[in-house]
Amino acid sequence: DLDFFIKSAYRHSPLIQKQANQDKIIDLDMEQFKRIYSAPSVNLNANVLFAPIISNDNGKTKLELVSSGANKYYGYDLGASNGGQYQALISVNQPLFTKNHLAAQQDKANLLKEQYKNRIALSKLELQQTVTHQYILCLQSKKLIENAQKSMAVLDIQIKEMRPLVNAGILKYIDLKLLEMELQNSQIEQERLTTDYQNNLNALYLLCGISPEKSIDLQDIDLQISKPKPDQSVFEKQYQLDSLHIISEQKISNLKYLPQVNAFGDAGLNATYLPTPNRLGFSVGIGLTWNLFDGNQQKIKQQQDKIKLDNIEIDKNYFINQNAIRKQNLLQQMNSLDTQLDLLDKQLAEYQKLLALYQAEIKDGLVSILELKTLIKEINLKKQSKINIQLSKQILINAYNYWNH
Repeated sequence: DLDFFIKSAYRHSPLIQKQANQDKIIDLDMEQFKRIYSAPSVNLNANVLFAPIISNDNGKTKLELVSSGANKYYGYDLGASNGGQYQALISVNQPLFTKNHLAAQQDKANLLKEQYKNRIALSKLELQQTVTHQYILCLQSKKLIENAQKSMAVLDIQIKEMRPLVNAGILKYIDLKLLEMELQNSQIEQERLTTDYQNNLNALYLLCGISPEKSIDLQDIDLQISKPKPDQSVFEKQYQLDSLHIISEQKISNLKYLPQVNAFGDAGLNATYLPTPNRLGFSVGIGLTWNLFDGNQQKIKQQQDKIKLDNIEIDKNYFINQNAIRKQNLLQQMNSLDTQLDLLDKQLAEYQKLLALYQAEIKDGLVSILELKTLIKEINLKKQSKINIQLSKQILINAYNYWNH
């Protein structure tokens, strides 16, 4: 049945399969932010810098790796180099007062999950609509084959009834051949319809990611127009989530204009002449970073975000208006098809009565075989039209239900 194919399409959809993994990725991103804003960072810093000089004191020229003091020399100024630098420090940096940052990142993470969840809902809707449409095409091919078989059965019965009449000289042999040729035409048409059915069925299997079955009997469907969702449309919700995403990014961007406070410290060796044990020590401090002015970048960013939000609202209103028109058009088309079906049913009833009269009078040679053949063909075409209209309506209902979510 249709439900089997829809569930198969869900099961083999890569996007739906990756839903749980996507949530895990977002959770891991949030764990990273917690480490960044809450956990201290510990680093090892080591530096060795030599600043040798060539001394000319006392008339002697010599190379001094570390000078205790020279008056005449070539090299860096002793006050600038201090003879070199020797560091081996363990440093710790601890961010402080980061609650607002964590809250903003958590809100963004929750929003990303909602966005992905809504995309999954949209993907399921699209899959359902596409699979249902293809399923209807398969049913259409199947029903047209059945209609062709019924038409062939009528012709076959008529041919069998005509043979004794031909042999008795009541009907002409050429009339019998006309019906036999019409039967052959119907057989050729059935083969064509069978090929169409198999192609449509293969496309359905491909959509659902399953291997073709050798023998299958599709169940009939009777789609009904769905009622609008009592809560928000998944299509409209996507616009809302896009707006919230921009607002969330704006909040995170604004945080960099708040004072950033962190505690830091280090311990180890820090010497400017030769390293010695008495140059082991530690230091601690508090750091403050506060962006006081950046050329009004924040204001420009806010103006950009407002334009983006306005654009999303424009797109949302356009979609709502277009969707209302689209659904109204679909309803009008369905009403038109209902009218056509009523007229076809009345026509077919009259055609069946006429066929019964022809079949009764043909035995007495009161009507021509050509007229009978034409009538049978017209009835077949009318039934084909009825099948096409019925399933066209199912396609319209499927489209309407999709846009009604």
